[in-house]
Amino acid sequence: MILAIADDISGAAEIAAVGWTFGLTAKIQMKPVGSLSCDLVVVDTDTRYRQANPARDIEAALADYDRTSIEWYYKKVDSVLRGNVFVELYAMMRILQKNRTILAPANPTKARTISNGQYFINGRPLHETDFGKDPEYPVKSSRIEDLLNVPADCPFHLRTWQNYTGDENGIIVAEVQSSNDLDQWTECLDENTLAAGGSDFFKAILGRKLSSSSKLSNINVETVPGRKLFVCGSATQNSKKAIARASDSGIPVCPMPDELFNNAPADYTLIRQWSNDVYDALSKSSRVIIAILQPAMQDTNLAENLRTKTAALVQEILGKVKIHELFIDGGATAEAVLRALQYKEFDIIAEYSPGVVQMRACEQEQYVTIKPGSYPWPNGIWT
Repeated sequence: MILAIADDISGAAEIAAVGWTFGLTAKIQMKPVGSLSCDLVVVDTDTRYRQANPARDIEAALADYDRTSIEWYYKKVDSVLRGNVFVELYAMMRILQKNRTILAPANPTKARTISNGQYFINGRPLHETDFGKDPEYPVKSSRIEDLLNVPADCPFHLRTWQNYTGDENGIIVAEVQSSNDLDQWTECLDENTLAAGGSDFFKAILGRKLSSSSKLSNINVETVPGRKLFVCGSATQNSKKAIARASDSGIPVCPMPDELFNNAPADYTLIRQWSNDVYDALSKSSRVIIAILQPAMQDTNLAENLRTKTAALVQEILGKVKIHELFIDGGATAEAVLRALQYKEFDIIAEYSPGVVQMRACEQEQYVTIKPGSYPWPNGIWT
């Protein structure tokens, strides 16, 4: 079995879906429940932003599995290095007794690259993209050392695969500009090295370890008839444009009321009023969008409060009417909603596109599709 540890649900889904495309049986666990009879288990520790002890949470996640049944480990990190990356990597290295980590967060298939110690998206420095305008955790620099917030006493190396010697210990950040670079980095992994990074690196590792014939040729999504509810919690331009296009095509949009947005506590009277609007829209249309359309503000407490309100709304709606497929835009929003619904384990069903993952909650047979906020919705998602 392969055990991967992710710090949020969208990252966990992305990794599980990569394994699924290679023909692996894959499950996502929001609460570790021990070893399973499947090829790949991805645990979501929910430690990217949560105020807790991430090292302790990593240790607790690993403790629930029989190590003799695990062939190798992977640490999924945010592709643009948000969160407690260094702390979590050192915790895993210590627990698994590894000398080093090769960290390859770049996803060249999405034009996310690292060169000369800088992170770029589509050739632009990271801090000049939408990530620099994030209302909760804006990126202020494109330097890898700044993004990782490297402690002065921690061994840290920035390397290309050509100048990596294999003698370095600590965290080795892989400079990557192409998929070929990732393939070369997979050749540098050994039993003393923890593999960590984004979905492209995980895919490259599976490509090296597994036969190419194991890749699935048919990866069509499962058609789910009935009501579809889209929960748009991302403040990115991708999300705003997608909502506008959907609205123009006739799909009802039920925005968060200003009174609820401006009310700091989660006022459940206002939430129920919002849910009545959504319920009324669902009685007239099989597809409805809920969204927060107020201007984004850089306020961590506000963002968390809005997620809590959105999660409470979804709970209220699912208590009133059957939703056959729930779509959630934004990893933090998905985390809040799925934990409010008390879902613990998911099977991978398919991918609408890379990173946009169709899952089924094992306990309730509820279909859920989630995507990171920075990824675009695929064409045809609203039809």
